[in-house]
Amino acid sequence: MIVRAGWVVPVEGPAIPDGFVEFRDDRIVRVGSAKELGALPVEHAFPRGVLTPGLVNPHTHLELTDLALPRSDFWTWARALVARRGEPGAHDVAATGVARGARLSLEAGVTCVGDISRSNLHWPILRQSPIRKVCFVELLAFALEPARTLAELRAGVEAVDEDALLTVGVSPHAPYSVSSADLYGSAAYATTLDRPWCVHFAETREEVAFLAGDDRGLTASLRERMANCGIASPRTSAGAYFAEFATACRPGLLVHGNYLTPTDLAALRTVEPTVIYCPRAHAYFGHTDYPLRMLLDAGLRVVLGTDGLPCSTTLSPLDEARFVAAHDPVVDGASLLRMITLDSAAALGLAERIGSLAVGKCADLAVFELDAPTDEPIDALFRATCVRPAAVWVAGQQVVGQSSTGAVTCRRS
Repeated sequence: MIVRAGWVVPVEGPAIPDGFVEFRDDRIVRVGSAKELGALPVEHAFPRGVLTPGLVNPHTHLELTDLALPRSDFWTWARALVARRGEPGAHDVAATGVARGARLSLEAGVTCVGDISRSNLHWPILRQSPIRKVCFVELLAFALEPARTLAELRAGVEAVDEDALLTVGVSPHAPYSVSSADLYGSAAYATTLDRPWCVHFAETREEVAFLAGDDRGLTASLRERMANCGIASPRTSAGAYFAEFATACRPGLLVHGNYLTPTDLAALRTVEPTVIYCPRAHAYFGHTDYPLRMLLDAGLRVVLGTDGLPCSTTLSPLDEARFVAAHDPVVDGASLLRMITLDSAAALGLAERIGSLAVGKCADLAVFELDAPTDEPIDALFRATCVRPAAVWVAGQQVVGQSSTGAVTCRRS
């Protein structure tokens, strides 16, 4: 199969004008200029298209896709979410949300997601989808259903049936919902399995204050639940605490990091986490300015995720990158593209397979068609107000694009 486009953007290397990618079965075998093709037939041609690696969304909650919640501050929103999850039929809403979220992701050019499910219902649904996925099993100590303990977490992980497109991951929810012992145990367990792990961390001022020993910002009911589950303040800074339980573990994914400070960075550098910034969710909840430049200057890897649809309008990391480019232009276009492809793949432990257009990697591709020719394909992607892929392939199989009848299609899960 040969796909030719006005521009090919490998990520690892310069953009190629009038380029092509050739793949056989599920692997890329050649990347180059169309001049090298000779008489070989081109199955798909996009003269005004920008061909990139499939986008990677390292942090999302697909089970929230069909869940509408009133806009509010984070803690009010979280209480509303818990209440909705306790309503009759909530599991059905979550299940349909996972399936629809996977389709919306593919239609946005996303070929791989890192998805978290509260009740571990996502992986059997996503296993039927052609999208590549890391399915994180979540541990939350005071939840109404598993996983609430390390034993239940292990059982949930062992239940996941991995395949070529599905990898399991481990997610202790947050420092205020998982004890220090279980945070360490979760990260250590993921390290033993050689699987990725992530934790929501430094997401709110109240959480950071709790870590330092001041829990007055938390509600009385939350403090009671924490006490019942043995969750106590470590009485230290956010960075020092993360480094403490992440030491000797494989590098983890620190989700959000909205309130990390310069004093946190020295400790974080010792354990090399990837920080997942969710720009539109950050804005939705009205947090203070995100410390993006500070994190990048400290040498930490930062990638972009979408979080969930209740606090974002799409499941597109490209839209997240456009938001950053428009509102906090401290990163150039090439770096933004890397954040939503290769760096996110590395965060999920998949960089040897996906994230760039290189010989030997999996043929996960997306073609975005622009309205007009350009000499700056990456910047054009981020300047455009709305760009959706003309075609998407996962592991060499076309999942979005033109059918033989000319209709735009998306393979259903």
